[in-house]
Amino acid sequence: MRGTLGETLDRLILLQIGAAAATRDRVQGIVDSLVEQGRIEREEGRTVVNDVMNRARERSTGARSLVDASLQQGLRRGGVPTREDYEDLLFRIEQLEHRVRMLEDRPAAPPPPAGEPEAPPERGDDPEPPPGQ
Repeated sequence: MRGTLGETLDRLILLQIGAAAATRDRVQGIVDSLVEQGRIEREEGRTVVNDVMNRARERSTGARSLVDASLQQGLRRGGVPTREDYEDLLFRIEQLEHRVRMLEDRPAAPPPPAGEPEAPPERGDDPEPPPGQ
């Protein structure tokens, strides 16, 4: 039975949590047995359990990073924009909307009376000079 990508990731996380809990229980059981036999001290046993769990956590983090990277790469290949791409586009849209509002709010310049030369263009948009000047 196939689920969505989110369901698959949820299952992977639950499996990871279950594996970590089972690992801790197994390591704790072995350490308790060694303490009862007098082969190690209780404090040393706690240190061993913590070390094993820290290593497991580090490996888990590495695996999670690998899954994240693979997922990101797959999404990029599929043409899905990143959050950064999305936010950049939103910003550009907001800028364009602002420019449109400014143009809509600006009073229209009246046409020049017949026979008079046109007013120079605004905002430095000078027409190109004729060739040779």
